[in-house]
Amino acid sequence: MTMRSRIARLQSTLPSTLSPDGRWVDRAGFASIAVAVVAVGYLQGTTPIAVHLDVLAWTVSLVVLPAALSCLSFSGFLSASGLALFAELRRTDPPATVPRDGPRVDAVVPVYRDAAVLHRSVETLLDSDYENLVVHVVCEAADAVSRRRAEELATHDRVECHVNTHDPGSKAGAINGVAAATDGAYLAVFDADERVDPAFVPTAVARLAERDVVQGRTVPEPDGLVETAAYYESILLGKLTHRLLGWVTGFRMAASRAVVMRRSAFETVDGYDPAMLTEDFDFAVRCYEAKLDVVESFDHPSLIEAAHSPRDWWGQRKRWMTGYAQVCHRQLATLDRSIRSLLALAVTAGTVLGNLLLLSLVSKVAVVALAGAGYALAAPVVTASAVALTARIHDVTNDRLPAVGLGWLFAPLLLPLYGLAGIKGTVEYCSSWDGGWYHAAKGV
Repeated sequence: MTMRSRIARLQSTLPSTLSPDGRWVDRAGFASIAVAVVAVGYLQGTTPIAVHLDVLAWTVSLVVLPAALSCLSFSGFLSASGLALFAELRRTDPPATVPRDGPRVDAVVPVYRDAAVLHRSVETLLDSDYENLVVHVVCEAADAVSRRRAEELATHDRVECHVNTHDPGSKAGAINGVAAATDGAYLAVFDADERVDPAFVPTAVARLAERDVVQGRTVPEPDGLVETAAYYESILLGKLTHRLLGWVTGFRMAASRAVVMRRSAFETVDGYDPAMLTEDFDFAVRCYEAKLDVVESFDHPSLIEAAHSPRDWWGQRKRWMTGYAQVCHRQLATLDRSIRSLLALAVTAGTVLGNLLLLSLVSKVAVVALAGAGYALAAPVVTASAVALTARIHDVTNDRLPAVGLGWLFAPLLLPLYGLAGIKGTVEYCSSWDGGWYHAAKGV
């Protein structure tokens, strides 16, 4: 069954009113939801709440704006999540023994129209401190340029070039194909544009003595305006918002880049699903439901290329959000009564509904600004900027990035923009998405 037919079958479970033809449905639905979120948020934020406090023999009455409470609550959430994130970033608990050799690691590098950056992953993997590592570059038959580049790199005796015949056009299929053709004890997956830290693979192998999956951190290189936005977004909306959620539910991301796992873990969940747009998020959810032990390792991050244009930034985020909606829909359709299944639904629903919260902040900020409640207005802005600045300083002091810069001052603006991309992606999934996906240019 092809990817598109699988998607069509999954989407057929949507109510018919949600899947009419025509891009106008996307635009109308997106505009209606965005306006409704802002309008409802504004109206809710302006309705005063009376709070009565009994202090000794006196009763103190306070009248507060819900918008102010929302801003302060969101600031508190960012602060708590930030503390949790920085505790993990600064944690120094390397394995007692880090092997330089051992069971074979089959490192899969899917590539599609990324010939210009393929050397980044292949060369840095060959420079890894772990010796028994084979790099498998998987090309698409229609991408002759990337295939030629992969064949050039495959002149090294630890690099192999494959063509994706397992499920053409699918990153998941490319990974699954190599997994089926190899028998190494460990599988690893990296994006073509990753610069992999030499210590990452051996450290991950050491941690796999007690874990099932080790997920590394990826750091977008902030070498331009859009690239800087992508970097701070990866902090505020990638790592930060998952911290408290992970503590409460035990959910950890297991992606399809910067990840090393036991082959048995991969086989437990039947690999990546070619029918899913965000095969990594779906894989992570299935690892969670299978109770696999996933650990996030931030001590040896990979550098990756960020989106280079506003169009690529928007298209990439919209693709992710469409995929998150698809995973949420599947989770709802396959829900059982187990605690893990219910928590997984909460996690997937949060990735979709959280975008409404991000956009509603616009109206909340407008309310507190008009009311002159400067403290409530400043709280989320200052907190988001402080978290962004602290993360940047951490990366600079650890020699991952060259300078701090001033981009952190504008990091709060990314929150509502990301919310808009999330709403757009969800609407498209329900109405007109046909399985296509946006490809961001690399190496430009």
